Amino acid sequence: MVKARTLNPKPLFDEDLVLEAFRAKGVKEGAAKKLWRLLIQNPEITSYDQIPEFPKAAKKILDEEFALTTSKVLSRTDAKDGSTTKLLIELQDGQRIESVIMRYGQVELDSFPEDKLMRKERRAAKGEVVDGFTSKSRATLCVSSQVGCAMGCTFCATGTMGLLSNLTSGEIVEQLYHANKVEKIRNIVFMGMGEPLDNYGAVLSSIKAMVDTSRFSLSPSRISVSTVGVVPRILALKNDAPNVGLALSLHAPTQPLRQQIVPTAKAWHVDRILAACDAFIENQNKLIKSNNRRRHILVEYVLIKNVNDSVETAHDLGKLLKGREVLLNVIPYNPTSVPYDYKTPDRESSRRFAETVREYGVYTLLRQTMGADSASACGQLVIDNGGQKAGGCDSKGVSVTEAGEKQTNDVKPSNVADLEDLMSGSGPSRGTPTLKSRRTNGSRAKASPDAAPPVCKSSGLSVDRIVPYIIAGSVALVAGRVLVRYLVR
Repeated sequence: MVKARTLNPKPLFDEDLVLEAFRAKGVKEGAAKKLWRLLIQNPEITSYDQIPEFPKAAKKILDEEFALTTSKVLSRTDAKDGSTTKLLIELQDGQRIESVIMRYGQVELDSFPEDKLMRKERRAAKGEVVDGFTSKSRATLCVSSQVGCAMGCTFCATGTMGLLSNLTSGEIVEQLYHANKVEKIRNIVFMGMGEPLDNYGAVLSSIKAMVDTSRFSLSPSRISVSTVGVVPRILALKNDAPNVGLALSLHAPTQPLRQQIVPTAKAWHVDRILAACDAFIENQNKLIKSNNRRRHILVEYVLIKNVNDSVETAHDLGKLLKGREVLLNVIPYNPTSVPYDYKTPDRESSRRFAETVREYGVYTLLRQTMGADSASACGQLVIDNGGQKAGGCDSKGVSVTEAGEKQTNDVKPSNVADLEDLMSGSGPSRGTPTLKSRRTNGSRAKASPDAAPPVCKSSGLSVDRIVPYIIAGSVALVAGRVLVRYLVR
């Protein structure tokens, strides 16, 4: 159990603290909402004196007790292709965290033909401009909820730190405030340092601030909370924040293998975790009350060579997830400073693994790699608060390797869907990259009997819905011809 932290001055974006102070002095709550709205809409404001027509009593409280921000951005690191921006943030007590702005879509497994890559390399060598990431209207912020993490995932550099501190809700919200000064944020993923559900109260309070229309006004469906599987908190989140997205860091289909990769997994069996996830998504889809728009749990799977990447393991994973409302995100391992000789699987084995799971009708995506050159990769976030060493986004974040930059260049962000869109919609649809069916021996590959029905590109209707109309139309046409012949006679 980490020691509770008391900040002085207090964070202005901590709703409970501000409202408590205002009530004690007889200041109306509306003054706080006006203040937050002004600061978010006018990030150039650096002093309470710049706020027009603000109650004097409220201003006195702010001057005495609250800081505009209790944290500060120490450095900004941009990936070469512009796909990620990492913010190194120092907290009031000197501890450091990282947040990562990601501008990304998902990549089709068959979208990287080598001849295209070679052409782009030749163009770049000649000094020609090669298109990079331009998806600035769809920026996602990966936020941290703790300094360090107690989960100890063996592939994750954050886990080597142990749990140092829980962030306050104000410190979590400040990450969004800092990021908005760089670029307007559209989505939030609690996939940075720490286990969000291990700091439940602060995370829940920060989500409330993010969706509040008087503050950041983000859609709950564009906020995703990732967890290694804290069952009681998943069930609590089902009631406390039923509209946010849920992501599960699974990494293995069986309990023994999962405990090898995630030591704390012994606390909750994988079957109990998935049952809790099933309950969460079932409740969420009941709230939607629409068969055309169903939400999904995002299942994250870091693929480690010779550990959890075999075809047999892929079959086990497919059987485990078959029939569930899930979207599987396969993430090839990014090298980190962990005491294990883990390796990144090659592209072909990653493709084979994903295709095998796809055979069970599970929506499967192979993660686009971004940010490794800026140390913001999946599993790479680490801060040495003694030596002040900084790394990149945690066990669930995003990364960019040199190869990743090449992959990015083959994808136009406007044509691909963000994970948050897929989780909040009805799974892959028109224009959504998924595993393609391949032709084998000159014939079409057989579709899995459990696979989702194909989509009619012109209307977005599935074939199983269109067929009855086609049959009815054909019957009507035949009946019409018979009637015409009868009348002619």
